[in-house]
Amino acid sequence: MSDVAKPRNPEDDWKVWLVVNPATWLMPILLTVLAIAIAVHWVVFAVGLGWHA
Repeated sequence: MSDVAKPRNPEDDWKVWLVVNPATWLMPILLTVLAIAIAVHWVVFAVGLGWHA
């Protein structure tokens, strides 16, 4: 295990895309981000911190 090179960030950040294939995961990730954003807005407006706060 000692012969495994430690990652050097940010030089090695591109290697994450070898594991996380954008062709497979980009749309699910974006839809999850959209759902989280809508949920956060819904909670903020439900609490009364919307535009007329």
